[in-house]
Amino acid sequence: MKRLKRWLFQLSVAFLTLVLVLCISLNRGLIATYQKHQDNIVKQAGNTYGAYQLSKAEVPSETAKTTMVLQKLPTSPLMSTQSKKLRINKIFKIMNKTTEKAPKPRILMWVPPYHDGGWTLPDSEACGFGCEITKDRNQYESSDALIFYMKGTNGKDLPDSRKRRPDQAFVWWSHESPWTVNHYWHKTLTEFNGYFNWTMHYRSDSNITAAMMPYSARDWYFNRVGRKAEMSVKELKPNTTEEGFDKMFDELMKLKTRSTAWIVSDCNDVKGAPQRRQFADSMTNDGKFNIDVYGRCGNKQLAKTSSAMYDTLRTYKFYLAFENTKFCKEYLTEKFWYNSLYAGVVPVVWGPSKKTVESLAPPNSFIHVEDFEYDAKKLVDFLRSLEADEKAYKEYFKWWMMPGFFPVYKLKEAEDPRDRVSESICHFEVNGFCHLCKMLHEKKHKTTHWSVPDLRQAYYGAEDPKCVE
Repeated sequence: MKRLKRWLFQLSVAFLTLVLVLCISLNRGLIATYQKHQDNIVKQAGNTYGAYQLSKAEVPSETAKTTMVLQKLPTSPLMSTQSKKLRINKIFKIMNKTTEKAPKPRILMWVPPYHDGGWTLPDSEACGFGCEITKDRNQYESSDALIFYMKGTNGKDLPDSRKRRPDQAFVWWSHESPWTVNHYWHKTLTEFNGYFNWTMHYRSDSNITAAMMPYSARDWYFNRVGRKAEMSVKELKPNTTEEGFDKMFDELMKLKTRSTAWIVSDCNDVKGAPQRRQFADSMTNDGKFNIDVYGRCGNKQLAKTSSAMYDTLRTYKFYLAFENTKFCKEYLTEKFWYNSLYAGVVPVVWGPSKKTVESLAPPNSFIHVEDFEYDAKKLVDFLRSLEADEKAYKEYFKWWMMPGFFPVYKLKEAEDPRDRVSESICHFEVNGFCHLCKMLHEKKHKTTHWSVPDLRQAYYGAEDPKCVE
């Protein structure tokens, strides 16, 4: 009899253990569902992201969650329904405590940029699940990363080194070319040797990629520049079928009623600015080729919102992606990535060499003035012939079928509404912040202690001498 009682006791313990494990497992799934749908409408602060609809799924109540688990539990005379409920509710309390959302990593902009872009980040997966961004220097000690924007950073205005934590990431940020940093802003960068942990700029050798493209295309970019180990997926999937491509292209062509657009606001400041303007002017010398020029250097008013701007740009066949410096390695800005490829327009490139553009851009997606020996007349003749040949023009969009996601305005947007282009005109700067945010969530600042021993060499030394001369 004693043996039988001991056996029944052991059986009861085993059964209760099984029930506990099952409850915990099921509760994790329920909590994940709960967190995913806890807000039908998510709102982001500031003017960068508006309200958007995530899901119409109802959030399960505590009673509903308990009932769902009860339905999954095996019945047994050893445990009453009331006992099951008490145990489940206790498990929920424990699990809810352990699965509460941890505070978002904090990014302090010690030296912010020259504008206020409504600095908020979406908490989407593509943006690293979101980070808090602040300009309040009083939060220095509690921040996970500090951003130092190139323009305003100087050795006389740095944080107190005595309060710097070993796991804080100090990040040097620039979206300007080395020529501009060196000659226009007069930054030698020699006083920062060993000071920064990470760099954040447009080149592929930057620790944090701040290429001025949609951050939803980061995997596509990493695959393109040989950084596959940093992709969020093992392999890129096909983007669209040939049938889907034909449909997208036909829809886009219905809108194209104009020839060439150019948005330009730097007329003479940087060395290459007057040179590119001279070349653009020579394209219209005979009066037979028209370029609509927007911005401070043109006679057409620039749209005040992103959507209005892209609605306008997509009606053109070509866009002058003319940078303000020549021969700088990988210096492709929003002129190429956003105003051209994202807008559904063929870019005509002036500034970086054709070789460097080919290393980054989708194959056969652009026209380079180098192919015409920088002869404006030869280039214009080619553009005219392409305007009249839809089949040949279509070839510049076949990259849409290559593996990997790259958004195209209103034709192929990011699935998560939070990852779509915002109404902030400086949305092209978000990519770097999202990559930084992802690294902070992955605890890279705690597990990997990097340092930039020679910032001047890292930024200027890797350049073509013709870029910085």
